[in-house]
Amino acid sequence: MLEREVNREPKEFLVTMEPLEQKELAEMKDQQDEQTCLQLSCLEPPGDSGIHGSKGNVLNSKYAQLQTYAFHSQTNKHMACPSGMTEIMRGFSFLYFDSSSGTGHGVPLSNPGSCMKTFSIQPIMECTTDTCEVKGDDSSLWMPVGDIPDGSAASEYYPQEELVVGDEDSDQSDRIKEFLSRCTVCESPSTVMAIHSFTSQEPSCPEKWEELWVGFSLIMGRDRGGGSGVNLEGHGSCLRYFTPQLSARCVMSGSSGEPNCHFMSQDQITAYIKASDWESEEDRLGYFDPNLKRSISKCVVCRRLTNIAQ
Repeated sequence: MLEREVNREPKEFLVTMEPLEQKELAEMKDQQDEQTCLQLSCLEPPGDSGIHGSKGNVLNSKYAQLQTYAFHSQTNKHMACPSGMTEIMRGFSFLYFDSSSGTGHGVPLSNPGSCMKTFSIQPIMECTTDTCEVKGDDSSLWMPVGDIPDGSAASEYYPQEELVVGDEDSDQSDRIKEFLSRCTVCESPSTVMAIHSFTSQEPSCPEKWEELWVGFSLIMGRDRGGGSGVNLEGHGSCLRYFTPQLSARCVMSGSSGEPNCHFMSQDQITAYIKASDWESEEDRLGYFDPNLKRSISKCVVCRRLTNIAQ
């Protein structure tokens, strides 16, 4: 069988483009031409600069940068908010929750959460997946007053015994509150901060800041293994009054078996920053030692001026 030679010639195909595709290609070509023109600097040179605009308004609003702070008087009287601030609430100066399970939680003194509207011997309830319980050996730490009269030692000023909260005949709540610091929560239109010198010299506020008070550089207060540290930037780390006794411990059951507060706990420790320029051969200083307050770093609490143009 003879094979038939097949002559296969290539066919020509006419490809037609849709109008949309043609438009896209045209736009791409224009962009390429424009890019080429920029590279070759074929565009006209830029024109003259326009005139400067007018100066913007200075931010001077009482609604700008609103902050809330707690201020502790270290006395049994509520302090007024610094000028320009608005009072939100008043309360008692609170430091720390201490639970029987070995856990606890401290509240920074600058924080509004450190100002409790009401005083309570036992503000803690421990909850598990099954029950919630108030435990008798849980405790709370509160800040006592620090305005101890000159010539009086802390051991002479604060009550020595456990002050009981109970029936009308034995209730000593009023006497407890007499020795608890009061606090005020204030709304501020500007920032408040503490500056520590780490020396015996009082620091000053930077430019455009104003002084609220000077004091002593606090690190922490603790009792029975728990306590509250402070942020050195916060104004709560700068105490107006020096006191060796920063905490009063309250429990549901003490040696008396009744709810009580104790101002002279043997487990209480207050820690301050030591002044770096203080040198002494003595490792211990008595409360009436004239060098005691000079051995502690000084600090100043400053507030940013609300008119930032100043």
